[in-house]
Amino acid sequence: MKKQTNKQIKSETMKTKFVPNIKSQLLRGRVISAKLPKTVTVLVESIKTHPLYQKTYKRSKKYLANDEVGVSLGDIVELVKIRPISKNKHFKIERVVGKNIAAVVTEQLKEQTEKVIAEIMPEKKEEVISDEEKVMSQKKEKKETKKIRKEKLVTRP
Repeated sequence: MKKQTNKQIKSETMKTKFVPNIKSQLLRGRVISAKLPKTVTVLVESIKTHPLYQKTYKRSKKYLANDEVGVSLGDIVELVKIRPISKNKHFKIERVVGKNIAAVVTEQLKEQTEKVIAEIMPEKKEEVISDEEKVMSQKKEKKETKKIRKEKLVTRP
């Protein structure tokens, strides 16, 4: 076999119009951060086997992905490799495989408990005291305590 140079490879691909499959790398991971606009951080975990000792171990890697779907924290998503959008962002979210089950369940439990608590213990309306009124009452208490201290000091023989 003869080695081909880059120019020969490029000319052959231009002739045949062969485009390599960009979607060849499909990753599945969990969204761990969704703080940036239209960008999420996805943690992809894989299980590998050591070649000599045959022990399995976990490897994890974080990828920045373009988020046009609008995923939330904890969702399971599939990533597809695309052209670079920025320095570190080379993936986009293909689809959402699963929602964050823990968050959905906790929300449902909170709603149910709030309903039950509202039925059992109805809330009493309390007087609303503003911050200014609190500060004024504290100042009055301080003045009264100072007066009492002065009176005690004066009455001593």
